[in-house]
Amino acid sequence: MAEGTRVLLVDDDPGLLKALEAMLRDAGYEVFTARDGQAGLAAALTHKPHVAVIDVIMRRPDEGFVLSRALRAEPVLEQMKILVLTAAPDRYGMAFEPDAKWLPVDGVLEKPITAEALVEEMERVLQTPAG
Repeated sequence: MAEGTRVLLVDDDPGLLKALEAMLRDAGYEVFTARDGQAGLAAALTHKPHVAVIDVIMRRPDEGFVLSRALRAEPVLEQMKILVLTAAPDRYGMAFEPDAKWLPVDGVLEKPITAEALVEEMERVLQTPAG
């Protein structure tokens, strides 16, 4: 399913962003990147990715949450899937749960992440019907 699938990566760690981009390009995805939530929203509106992969905690501790909600509020992005990356799934006193009302995402990946796990989770969410 990779061919023709557009992916937006949003992470403030340039090394991780470059590694994830290489993983996905090697798997055949078209990849766009952004280093913060504001740039991520702009890139999503420009490129209309099929999937956004967002780091939960960037420069601001809630930046990934804010971006996820902003993306969900955009009608032109309603079919886009959202995966979040986190090194601390229990940081807020509860495990992240996909589809949680406070975090409207389709999947959660714990760092460190392998190329295999990233691609597997992306394919899973891409095959999940919207809504």
